[in-house]
Amino acid sequence: MNKTAFKHDRPNDSAGFLLWQVTSLWKSELEKVFTSYGITQLQFAVLASLKWFEEQHQETTQAHIVEHAKIDKMTVSRALRKLEKLGWVARERSNHDGRALGIGLTEQGKDKVNQAIVDVEAADDRFFAGLTEQNLSTYKDLTVLLIQSRMQL
Repeated sequence: MNKTAFKHDRPNDSAGFLLWQVTSLWKSELEKVFTSYGITQLQFAVLASLKWFEEQHQETTQAHIVEHAKIDKMTVSRALRKLEKLGWVARERSNHDGRALGIGLTEQGKDKVNQAIVDVEAADDRFFAGLTEQNLSTYKDLTVLLIQSRMQL
């Protein structure tokens, strides 16, 4: 009898392996979009977060982006430096907290992120097209539940 290190009899019984597969497939689909803009998926997440806060009329700091996008502080900092070099974001002293830097999209950044959001959402629609509306709703509900449970740890 062969001993195995695996807990599951079949790969599809592993929630983690399924998450890995779907994430890899989704990232591959989106990579085509990000390549056309010369940015990474992470940089897009930062830009999209900035756009979201802008539309909500909220001043944005690096800490806001970290919390919103669930990206660690140093990674956000590196992404912001790159986006500043591209001329897509600008930082200035916060109006509400003199210790913090407010971060905003430049006009060029607004144009790029608006275009990229349309392209990313179209790619998402294609990726999830195999699910019914009910399946997609259930997927989103379960994903939010998983994120919330991890944030409580």
